[in-house]
Amino acid sequence: MRRYSGDNKKPSVTKIIILAAAATILFATVLDYFNIGHLLIRGPKTIVQLVTDTGLKSTNGRVNILLLGIGGEGHDGPNLSDTMILASIDKSAKDAVLVSIPRDLWAPSISSKINAAYAFGQEKDQGGLELSKKTLSLLFGIPIHYAVRVDFSGFEKAVDLVGGLDTTVEIPFVDPQYPLEGKEDDLCGLKIETQDINGVQTEVVKTASGSAIILSQITDQENPFTCRYEALTFKQGPLHLDGKTALKFVRSRHGTNDEGSDFARSTRQQKVILAFRQKVISTSTLTNPTTIINLAKTFNRSIDTDIADDDIPLLVKLGQKIDPQTIRRVTLDAGRNTSVLDVGDPTNYNGQYVLDPKTDNWGDLADYVQGEIFKLEEEKVQD
Repeated sequence: MRRYSGDNKKPSVTKIIILAAAATILFATVLDYFNIGHLLIRGPKTIVQLVTDTGLKSTNGRVNILLLGIGGEGHDGPNLSDTMILASIDKSAKDAVLVSIPRDLWAPSISSKINAAYAFGQEKDQGGLELSKKTLSLLFGIPIHYAVRVDFSGFEKAVDLVGGLDTTVEIPFVDPQYPLEGKEDDLCGLKIETQDINGVQTEVVKTASGSAIILSQITDQENPFTCRYEALTFKQGPLHLDGKTALKFVRSRHGTNDEGSDFARSTRQQKVILAFRQKVISTSTLTNPTTIINLAKTFNRSIDTDIADDDIPLLVKLGQKIDPQTIRRVTLDAGRNTSVLDVGDPTNYNGQYVLDPKTDNWGDLADYVQGEIFKLEEEKVQD
């Protein structure tokens, strides 16, 4: 390891305005512009924090924040983390790194995919944020100081509240299998029967042609339940996204032109995050009290965080200093020559599709992540 050794509260209205932006780490300027006066009158302690930069949790000069996106109520697996990003920010704000974490990455400490950590924690007294932080910390050997969880319904509404987002599609793609909400278990007029196959009672799907497909062996390439999906098309060039389309753009997993990969998906997520940040800090948003209030209400219903009120002024100060153009992006994925992950042997993971280290050494994965976080600092030392 290079650098590291090994209570959730409902946000206040003041806190919500920053967390609407803090969900993407870089939105702290919103609170400074709109609410800094309110923060300052809280007392001498706040003023001392702003002046001296003391009190913000950090290790080896870096603040690490875990960002989680879940489907929320009405979605299949509502508490599974479909989006996971680790933000590591140098306290001088001269270096910020976003590490995108695939939901299929195996987490040995919970014997499951890492996207299940929040859901497991919610089922226990430990809490979803706490278990997510602990799981990631054990996996990468990195202390996680803060965590923010946003459900996608809140994100979708927030995008519409700011008038949509503008981005550019660099690689066009078609996704023929984007899941339709509420259709996850629809049989599409087909029947599931039990047949004796080699002496074993096996569930099969009878197709319209009369052929039978073993239910447990259905693949993306041969999936008879076509009514469960819609086809998405994103053409190359400028694109204006409303809330629903923005969500589809970042969640699509079966795109052509290699846009179904974790790397491509993470790239799209980061593009939308920055587009949302730009829209939130725009004059049209910040000078519209109705929009600000509605954003606060939206995120009040869809955010879970362990960021304390006393830490907000320091996060504001840190966020002010970050230059978005200097943010470094790291994506953990499989399939590329430079990927550090690979598809694991299903027999080692209860038959599941999972990602694990290409070297089969979890310590190598932790070293890689830590190396990327401290990359600039180590380059300076070598020079």
